[in-house]
Amino acid sequence: MNSMQSNTNEYLVLKGIKVFRDYTNQRLKILDYKSISDNLVKDMIDLARYEGFGKIISNCRSVNLMPFIRNGFIIEGIINGFFIGEDAFCISYFLEPQRQASPLSLEADSILCQCKNHAERLSHQYKIRPANVGDITKMIKLFSTVFETYPSPVFSREYLKMAMSEQVLFKVAEEDGEIISIASADMDKYNLNAEITDCATYPEYRGKGLLASLIASLETDLKAKGFLTAYSLARAINPGINKALSRQGYKYGGRLLNNCHICGGFEDMNIWSKNL
Repeated sequence: MNSMQSNTNEYLVLKGIKVFRDYTNQRLKILDYKSISDNLVKDMIDLARYEGFGKIISNCRSVNLMPFIRNGFIIEGIINGFFIGEDAFCISYFLEPQRQASPLSLEADSILCQCKNHAERLSHQYKIRPANVGDITKMIKLFSTVFETYPSPVFSREYLKMAMSEQVLFKVAEEDGEIISIASADMDKYNLNAEITDCATYPEYRGKGLLASLIASLETDLKAKGFLTAYSLARAINPGINKALSRQGYKYGGRLLNNCHICGGFEDMNIWSKNL
């Protein structure tokens, strides 16, 4: 199998299909295509197998599902309203049996149950504001404290600067000028959806409702920009982010098994979505 450090992640267009070779997370992401067929799906499986990846993922319209299902893909969940208001089916193909095994499923189910039964809002007095380039050093410090590894390069100054200038809204909570919590919205302007992601809070400030407030602030900006849907893929064994999304009215849509490499290993991600 290829080493996760030995190759560079990259976007490619192969036979009319836009894909992302994601070595960091040992997966192939099928992103976009004008048409799909059984033969093209098989080509994607062959590519993932050649790369040594353990999983293929894609967000799929209902009209395109059957070629994937016929060739071994399964539906792991749904993101409501992903495609300009139309639902997306989160489909996956597992090339390795261990990638489909979830040793912490009982713990994740327990956390999910808690989230659904505890939707109360919390209040706090911390300042919520947009992040700027001058915050990057403090943001990296927070990300590095919270995450041992992360699916995207949030430890890179260049990446964060580029993300801020292009398609990602970052919001921070601060106390006495120090950043104590972060969340972002990665905007898909074509499909009018945004992924709530990059959520991190210093341990001593958790449980105060900071993430819910950051998410609410991001939603306000997204609504003003005309976005229809917000969604998030939350670490299934992290109570804080799942509770924050539930408090903000997001609906649970399924779980992606061993979906990304975060905090030192592969983890399951809960799907949450909200109509804005």
